[in-house]
Amino acid sequence: MTFLSALLAAEPAHEAAHAASAAAESSGPLGDIIKLFGSFGVDGPHLLVQVVNFTILAVVLYKFAIKPALGQLEERIHQAEQLQKDRSAAEAQLAAAQKTAEAKLVAASDEAAKILADARNSAKQAVEAAKAEAQAAQTDVIAKAKAAIEADRVKMMNEVRGEVSRLVVETAAKVLEQNLDDAQRGRLNEAAVKQLAR
Repeated sequence: MTFLSALLAAEPAHEAAHAASAAAESSGPLGDIIKLFGSFGVDGPHLLVQVVNFTILAVVLYKFAIKPALGQLEERIHQAEQLQKDRSAAEAQLAAAQKTAEAKLVAASDEAAKILADARNSAKQAVEAAKAEAQAAQTDVIAKAKAAIEADRVKMMNEVRGEVSRLVVETAAKVLEQNLDDAQRGRLNEAAVKQLAR
């Protein structure tokens, strides 16, 4: 026999005692309330057993169902808060990384522009230096060519003068049909050179 069935078996004796006390108490407002509950089928021993059963059930449910569920709920809330904090930290790190990447990109772009400008300046200087060198070489070649031409002209003029003076002397000798001595040949050569120099 269970506890509840023992209680229910003792109920008829208890009901008789209860009815006697109810009759005694029915004279006041408390008696009216008890009578009202009695008309709905609620009596003291059953109510007491139901309250005890409900309390035991509530304690068992709280200990084995509600408390673990609340613990899991608290743990999930804590995990969600931690995830939110981690997400905020990750977003902050991402924003910082993006700012760093943008700064590095701007710096790299500036560096590339500087290198490009330096390369253009170097190329321009190299072209100008090559032009100056080519002009200097051209001037040098022209000067050497002029010097060579002048030397050839002087040489040719000397040869022509020598040949002309020889021809003049031979022609004069034939014309005069006489042999000229060295002094006369020298005077004729000088006269021919003076004539050619004009």
